[in-house]
Amino acid sequence: MSPLNILTLVAGWIICLFVGGLGLTFLVKIWTGNIDISRLISEVNGDASMSRFQFLVFTFVVALSLFLVIVGSNPLKFPDIPGTVLSLIGISGSSYLVSKGIQFSDPAGIAERSADIVISPARAVVHYGQTQQFKADIPRKPGSGVKWQVIAGPGTISDSGIYSAPDKATVPPTPYATIQATSVEFPDANDLAVVTLS
Repeated sequence: MSPLNILTLVAGWIICLFVGGLGLTFLVKIWTGNIDISRLISEVNGDASMSRFQFLVFTFVVALSLFLVIVGSNPLKFPDIPGTVLSLIGISGSSYLVSKGIQFSDPAGIAERSADIVISPARAVVHYGQTQQFKADIPRKPGSGVKWQVIAGPGTISDSGIYSAPDKATVPPTPYATIQATSVEFPDANDLAVVTLS
């Protein structure tokens, strides 16, 4: 084996080890939560993105095709990459760019939509002196903070959504209370629940 071939082989192994180490670092960061891939194929506004999904699938297809070409070729010679693989790369990249161009031409395509918030239960009957646990779900932003308040009627509500009815009826009696849950991240997103006191 000539010195040039040995140098080529050593350089190839160094590059492979570097790329492998880089990939392993990314996998560890994804596993530990330092890199969030929950919206990998989502648009800026949270909707699913067909163009991102197609780009991801084409990336894996091209990577697998290139891997098979390299494995099946002479290890001492740089493999000839078929034109079909290059065509796949071109088609994938250009279609993704065109879709991004169309999306960014309209401001609505990149605007972050406010999250919807849903209180459960929406209606509850609570006896005087008792408590009721309310929950607020934000499907588009799970884990987001919620601010609770009683906006009408008697009673109080804690930061965790536990409504406490007064010990006895007020004078004049107010048999209803309205509870509001507001998203901390999106102040325009809120929902109401009605409590009937008995």
